[in-house]
Amino acid sequence: MLKRIVGLILIIAIGLTLYAFLVEPRWVEIARITIETEKIPKEARIKIIQISDLHLHEIGDKEKYVLKAIEELNPDLVVITGDLIDDSKNADKLYSFLRNISQVVKKVYIVLGNWDYWSTVDLNDYVQNLENLGAIVLINSNDLVMKDKFCINIVGVDDPYTGRADLEKALMGIKPTCYTILLAHSPQIIDEAVEKNVDLILTGHTHGGQVVIPFYGPLFLPLEKKYRKYSSGLFKVGNSTLYVNRGLGTSIIPVRLFCRPEITLIEIIGKR
Repeated sequence: MLKRIVGLILIIAIGLTLYAFLVEPRWVEIARITIETEKIPKEARIKIIQISDLHLHEIGDKEKYVLKAIEELNPDLVVITGDLIDDSKNADKLYSFLRNISQVVKKVYIVLGNWDYWSTVDLNDYVQNLENLGAIVLINSNDLVMKDKFCINIVGVDDPYTGRADLEKALMGIKPTCYTILLAHSPQIIDEAVEKNVDLILTGHTHGGQVVIPFYGPLFLPLEKKYRKYSSGLFKVGNSTLYVNRGLGTSIIPVRLFCRPEITLIEIIGKR
């Protein structure tokens, strides 16, 4: 009897290991959230796809699925919240991936994450190449998106995890009557963003923990203790809404368990 139990445990362990390394890291979820706001007229809406933490090494089946999903979902904007690469040798593959996105979506916004800095890529060339592909790289800056009857402030801070974020500078010149979306790599920006009454904050960085243990939670989160409650998903904090994307790629170890990679379709609709 004991041998059977041990054998069953061993089979389950092997199965979970194979699943965690070979299946789940490639099994992308399209998460969908809807946010209502009085800053947008009733019946009006804007569709945004958020991608985060690509850690792109190749354009494989997962990346091709994402490109197809973007085309089918037909968003107004695509936003990418950092860690596009983790090694400079993969920059050309990233440029090819973004070229495909920019052929489908007119507006692509990018903020940088810690691994973009750690990748050893030449940052000036990197940003210039991203912008040559049609992306708008927001480094403590902002842009205005005008729709038929409303406007959106798209604000982007540099990486909070490595202490490069300057939200005060990023918000300079925004239109206060417009709905404001803040892009930041890490949810560590949340306290400052709430103080500034930012409407929506889109972040990544956590990967959702990559490995989530039932009844325990994420095995590891690269965050200070006070921010670890923001592992993934949607949070209401003061007058602001925070969304933490689980990311597409993996960091250090190519494993995911009970924490699928995701892209997020965010629909902001009016109720004014």
